[in-house]
Amino acid sequence: MADAETLHAAVASYGPCAIKDLKVGETKYWCRCGLSKKQPWCDGSHKDTGITPMAWKVDKEQTVFYMCACKQTKNPPFCDGTHTSAPEEVEKRKNACAKKDGHVQECKLCTNCGWVPDF
Repeated sequence: MADAETLHAAVASYGPCAIKDLKVGETKYWCRCGLSKKQPWCDGSHKDTGITPMAWKVDKEQTVFYMCACKQTKNPPFCDGTHTSAPEEVEKRKNACAKKDGHVQECKLCTNCGWVPDF
């Protein structure tokens, strides 16, 4: 299996999650697969995808943290604005996917392109 850096996550949302009330020193597990129903945090939905969550320790006091939900950020777990251009990139990747003929409703996530069945 490819390493997690070459696997493509599902897009949970094309915009950040605004998170409040985090405590300095607290460790959170940021969802990197995009399948979690508790975005931006992991709920274990990544099982069998080859993608694992990222441990993140709150290192400063801040009123609101903007966490990436498109899973395309270059600065995980934070939103870097990539979601503004991500729809076109994701669509191109899905259309060019070598495994797209295998995209079926029973498939949880195509890590080759980030395709997921309709939820």
